[in-house]
Amino acid sequence: MALGELFSVLPSPGVDRVPLLVATVLGTGLLEPLRAGLAVAISFPLIYGANRAGHRLTGAAGVAGLAILGWWAAENWANATGTSDDRRIVVDEVAGVLAMAVVAPRLRVVPLALLATAFLAIDRIKPWPLSELERLSGGVGVMADDLAVGVAIGLAVTALSQMLRPRG
Repeated sequence: MALGELFSVLPSPGVDRVPLLVATVLGTGLLEPLRAGLAVAISFPLIYGANRAGHRLTGAAGVAGLAILGWWAAENWANATGTSDDRRIVVDEVAGVLAMAVVAPRLRVVPLALLATAFLAIDRIKPWPLSELERLSGGVGVMADDLAVGVAIGLAVTALSQMLRPRG
């Protein structure tokens, strides 16, 4: 599919290309049925790098930047299409997995990939109280629930890691 063809699958021609590419993570959100999984897969080098980096503050700044960019893109999408949390918007999943990677302890590739897969499953189920964040308006609601799922998984893995760490 050529880049120009990606723009023809939109419900509205009013979505600008830059917010479209951000919201759909370079068009992966337009590809059925994989959407979010594909977006996370192509972003995995960034996610892995954020997990392995020594400075959590730098990773947190990256998550905040992506969250703001995702909020902006989701707002543009909603204004152009009238649909605020369209399933084709997948930047929120990437931001959520990135948040998970920043909060979690340093992991190797396979465990981190398994956590990313778990994130996608939990995000799909959206347990309470995380599901309540979807009620926030506009791009904030699009981004907040996924960021919360990512942080919750990261904290759970960190706590589990601390409990299993040998003492002595």
